[in-house]
Amino acid sequence: MSTPSDAASSLLLGTGIGCFLITGFGLVQGRMDFETMSIGWLFPLLGALLILLPKSLRSESGLLSELFPDEDDEMMSERVRSEIETTVKDGSVSSAWAELETAVLESELSEE
Repeated sequence: MSTPSDAASSLLLGTGIGCFLITGFGLVQGRMDFETMSIGWLFPLLGALLILLPKSLRSESGLLSELFPDEDDEMMSERVRSEIETTVKDGSVSSAWAELETAVLESELSEE
């Protein structure tokens, strides 16, 4: 199975190529021309951007590297397991504080 980074790279690259394909069809059908600037020229710009973005996924400090990590199934399961353990520990600490606070409030109320 591919990593999230690989899947996102393929999707971005395919979408970028599709934008260039849209531009080519627009030029062939005469809906776009080189002489006038129209909104159709956003497609090749968007295509170039989408083709360059997968390179930022491969670097660890890229724009999208945090959203689409480059980790395999084992690494992802270990990360999720550690996050669940941390959440459970935080929940048990919170419940312990809540029980302690309840006990203190009950003792204060019983003294009155």
